[in-house]
Amino acid sequence: MIGPHIGKELEMMLSGKKRLSVFYDVIIEGQEISEEIIPEQAFAPYVLNGLIKRFEQRFASRDCIVKYVCFTLPCHEWRAEAIFWLHQEGISGRRPFDEAHEFFVGRLLDYSEEDIQDFINQASHLKNPRLRGD
Repeated sequence: MIGPHIGKELEMMLSGKKRLSVFYDVIIEGQEISEEIIPEQAFAPYVLNGLIKRFEQRFASRDCIVKYVCFTLPCHEWRAEAIFWLHQEGISGRRPFDEAHEFFVGRLLDYSEEDIQDFINQASHLKNPRLRGD
């Protein structure tokens, strides 16, 4: 089940169990994004001393702008680049947000194949209640 990483990203990265963490939120003019959503302050000391790398990109979607912040371990910067590329491809319509997309993102985030498949199955159930099998 996806979720074991939520709230534990920094701890897992510092222990080497996670090589990429991704946070995002809609930008609302005049408001700052809370630390609970994008934990900039928690990661800041480790970014400052080079233990963790920080990357940011903003994506314009239909009627909003979404700020993405990725933190990677050194030598895993390519993971942030891959996440940004995948999102840009999806938003542009060149690549669908489908199961393959979810699987690739899950692997970049260091989830197991089983956890990713569980997430995909749950997402499918939410999109189409007929797939529940009840």
